[in-house]
Amino acid sequence: MVRMCPRCHLHFEVGNYCRICGFSLKKELISPDSDRTQENRLIKRLFSERSRLMKNKSELETCLGKLEKRRDTFSEEIFNPIFKRYRVQVESLSSRLREIEIEIESFRTKVSKEIGLLENESSTIQKRFEEICFLHQLGAITRSDYFTEKNGIKDEMRSRTRRLEECRKTISLLPGPFEERSVSPPISRSLIRPQISAITAGMLILIAVGVHLLATKNVKTSYSQGSTKISPIKSPVQNQLTVSLPEVREDEKVKTLFETIRQANLEKKIGLFMSCYAADFKDRNGKRSAAIKTWNNFDYLDLSYDLKRVVVTPQAAQVTVEWRINVSPKNGGAHEKITSLFNVTLKKEADHWKIEEIKKVS
Repeated sequence: MVRMCPRCHLHFEVGNYCRICGFSLKKELISPDSDRTQENRLIKRLFSERSRLMKNKSELETCLGKLEKRRDTFSEEIFNPIFKRYRVQVESLSSRLREIEIEIESFRTKVSKEIGLLENESSTIQKRFEEICFLHQLGAITRSDYFTEKNGIKDEMRSRTRRLEECRKTISLLPGPFEERSVSPPISRSLIRPQISAITAGMLILIAVGVHLLATKNVKTSYSQGSTKISPIKSPVQNQLTVSLPEVREDEKVKTLFETIRQANLEKKIGLFMSCYAADFKDRNGKRSAAIKTWNNFDYLDLSYDLKRVVVTPQAAQVTVEWRINVSPKNGGAHEKITSLFNVTLKKEADHWKIEEIKKVS
């Protein structure tokens, strides 16, 4: 059973919503491993048939060459039937070999596209891993959600890595064009496979090292009376920060919260969006559904905000924020520009601000 997003066309091992766009996932009864095994068996049969036909064709072409040189030596009654029969056989073998080449190239194109898609998905998953680590560093996500997301991402990465390895194994089974082959089939495969295996192993090691380095660079927060130390992670978002987290003022933390909301809306990331709301926010599920519905019907052309008022106390904050929105309906209607004013109540959760209540100012 595989879960696929109908919009992003990405596969997920767990969850009911797409981690990229928030769309509901559809379950599919497909078995990539089974399909890949059947393809590999077919490729091996084609390879075996191609080798046999090439051997027969080469033998016949050798005979035709020798017959041509001795044409005047034999009578037409002996020469012509043999010569014509061999030529027909060579043409028939050539036709079948061309069909096999087309099938092989079709496999090569299909698997190459799948490899490209899997590599893009792996890159997206890696970016999500960096983002979830950064959210954990900011305290914008609960500890349990952080580990749930992180474990889910690791499962997805392992799945993509395994499928990439299977695809590259399939590519290694595909022979090159027979006109360019200069070694026998068994030797050719023995030369190619170690190189592919080495490349695959190297990529797996790089992925593993990258995941390990990112994991070891996560925030290590001490809840004792000592000071809090944060190990920086190398991500494009953090490079924009000019101060370390302990030095950030409360009003700056409030601004960071609203900036996260803006980013989540523009990128349509429901996990990031819901991380900005308190655990006891009224109708969290309704808020989630409303956000996804808006994203499904509109595209943001511009989204900005202005914090009109920020009043901060040790455990609560009152914010008046003006949102300026420019959206384009996906059904092709006219652009809409909206300006809305809200009074927002914030509360502290794990020493970070979350939205507790929202009221629209009429």
